[in-house]
Amino acid sequence: MLDNMEREFDALGVPNYQRVRDAMRADIARGNLAPNAHLKINDLAARYRLSPAPIREALAQLAAEGWVVIHPNRGAWVRVIDEAFLQDLNEIRIALESYITGQAAAVATPAQIELLEQIESDYERALSIAGPTDTGRLVQLNAALHDAIKAIRPNQEAKALMQRHSIFFNTMRVAWGYGDYRPHQIAEEHRRLIEAFRKNDGALAERICREHIAHAMQDLLSLWRTRNGRS
Repeated sequence: MLDNMEREFDALGVPNYQRVRDAMRADIARGNLAPNAHLKINDLAARYRLSPAPIREALAQLAAEGWVVIHPNRGAWVRVIDEAFLQDLNEIRIALESYITGQAAAVATPAQIELLEQIESDYERALSIAGPTDTGRLVQLNAALHDAIKAIRPNQEAKALMQRHSIFFNTMRVAWGYGDYRPHQIAEEHRRLIEAFRKNDGALAERICREHIAHAMQDLLSLWRTRNGRS
């Protein structure tokens, strides 16, 4: 069975370690792998029906992303995701992404702004058809718009840091969903942001982006507190 599954993964063109990394990431976000759980290689190999090698590689990547803590000679544990950790990550995200967004707005061309408009129209169409419960699709389109913004004025060093944060928060979103009002608020904020891009107003775009990310964190923290029995 192990050999058959590994061949199936290879046939799909996705390395085993990437597939198990994504599966473990989602399981941690959903609580299927509990905070402080000891992640034993043999147990994980049995759980995901893979050999130890891709499990080890996946754990190393998840440690770099902040999902897992690895102690030398002791093994790996699921990181405790608490409010302080979420806030710390978000402070970095606000500072970096809002700056990059402002820089992009100042130099955006009409063609680049048109692409942002198209992505936002797709987001609003998905929201109107399926509603706020189609979390996966809304997260995908929201990420696509922000990726398109980052591509306007590429900064490879910033991209690596922002990608880590995007993966983390998007995974949490897919697992936890949105508050009832948040998907519509996203659309309103995106429209304001695109308007700042049309004006090539970098300072305005940066302010809107800071508000946008802060509101996202407020919503995520509200969901986190509800899940953890806090008000």
